[in-house]
Amino acid sequence: MSVEQQHAIEPQQQPAVSPRNVTISGWLMRRLPAREGAFWVLFALATPKLLGPIFTIGLRRFLGPGVAGTFDLATAPYKLLDNFRNFGTGPALVYERRVSRETANTAWTLNMLFAIIVTLAAQVLAKPIADYYGHPQIEGVFRLLSIAYVIASAAAVHSYLLLRDLDFRARSIPPLGQVIIAGDIAVLFAVWGFGTTALVSRELASVIAGTVLLWAVYPFRPAIQIVPKLAWQLFRYGAWVGAGLTILFLSQNIDVFVGGRIIRSQSDMGFYTTSWKLAFIAASIFTLVASSMVFPALSRVQNDIVLLRTKLLTAIRQLGLVMFPAAGLLAVTAPVIIVPILGDKWVHYRDSFLVLSMLALYAGNRTMLSIFFEGYKSIGKPWIVPFYNLIKLAIMIPAMIYGASYGIVGLAVTYIPIQLIEYPLALILARNVLGVSVRQVARAASVPLITTGVMCAAAFAVEWTLLNVAHAGDTITLFASVVTGAAVYLGALLLMDRRILTEARGILLKGL
Repeated sequence: MSVEQQHAIEPQQQPAVSPRNVTISGWLMRRLPAREGAFWVLFALATPKLLGPIFTIGLRRFLGPGVAGTFDLATAPYKLLDNFRNFGTGPALVYERRVSRETANTAWTLNMLFAIIVTLAAQVLAKPIADYYGHPQIEGVFRLLSIAYVIASAAAVHSYLLLRDLDFRARSIPPLGQVIIAGDIAVLFAVWGFGTTALVSRELASVIAGTVLLWAVYPFRPAIQIVPKLAWQLFRYGAWVGAGLTILFLSQNIDVFVGGRIIRSQSDMGFYTTSWKLAFIAASIFTLVASSMVFPALSRVQNDIVLLRTKLLTAIRQLGLVMFPAAGLLAVTAPVIIVPILGDKWVHYRDSFLVLSMLALYAGNRTMLSIFFEGYKSIGKPWIVPFYNLIKLAIMIPAMIYGASYGIVGLAVTYIPIQLIEYPLALILARNVLGVSVRQVARAASVPLITTGVMCAAAFAVEWTLLNVAHAGDTITLFASVVTGAAVYLGALLLMDRRILTEARGILLKGL
């Protein structure tokens, strides 16, 4: 029985949620849970995020861009409504200093109510959404996907209580089980010729497996209960987080909503959304790391603003250490990665590599900005996030409508001027709210940025030489470029600042 598991829920004049949870009296915990090192965060979150793309790439190689486009157009509204299923009660459990059985039960009951409402709304909206895209087959796909809302909500509180504990060892089990079980089922459906249904079966199997495994690893057994005062407390904080995530999702997917209607070609949209998935493999991993490790760590020092700023800058430096080179290398090697990774069914889109390059750069930059969101939430100002993303969304909608008129390349390129506007404004906001200056942020990110620039130059030189002088194939060129880039990046880091690697090792072992 770990210390982390013992301190998950604080009972108030009732038995603990499970035998491993003990009473902690007083407003502050007598003893905080021991922190998990970033290794377990990465293992719990990154491993499924790495295994998942293997199944994703394999399925899309087999099924082709048309099937991928149909599924992804249905997935965008499905994921949008999914934000309303939780609507922030989970993050509120992490933020609160005390969590009683009544609080956990109230959060679980609210989640289930929201899930039922969202499921009914999805069934009503299925046909209008299909009519909006102009693809009738999307209606059935969307209806099937919406079944997952209620199933997923049954274990949402379990997941956030594990996050509150910082028990990433236990939290690693459900995602691993999900990706393996769901991936295997989807492969069988694809081989049997079910097309889009193979991708739908993967989503449903993942949700079912995740719920079962979360109940198995965390013995909180909820009861239907709503305490009005606690419900309002959870909703007051969580609604801002939920609204922020919803608007953030819209700002991240407005290109799909707009492009799917204007471009019309399911295959073109399939390549665009698949490029997005490739670009965000690393970004999704480290965005999860930020929310799972940085947010709890900053929340624990919310009353010590100096220490909070120090941890925030450390998070920026360490996230940049992996995010900048991942995004840069993918952007540079995009011309030679499409056919080797996605297969011959996608060869028509080799010359559209600029889509992947632009999305890769956007993914890296957006992930770095997400660190500030964790800071705003940790100091009790989650309302900043929805307002920030609402302003961004207002800018993006007309920009994406214009970009979509030039096809999928136009959609992707539109992100560049948007980020040229967003970055300075985001840094000014962080300075005013969190007290971190632009100079401090630049200093924290300087080593990763400079070494990434050197790496990209070396990888591009090798790629250009092999393609235009040696006339080598894509696979050989990709391998040589990646190996060269990785070697140059590591060498540049060692020359510029070895301490950053020592700091990274400490965070892997002990946490932020």
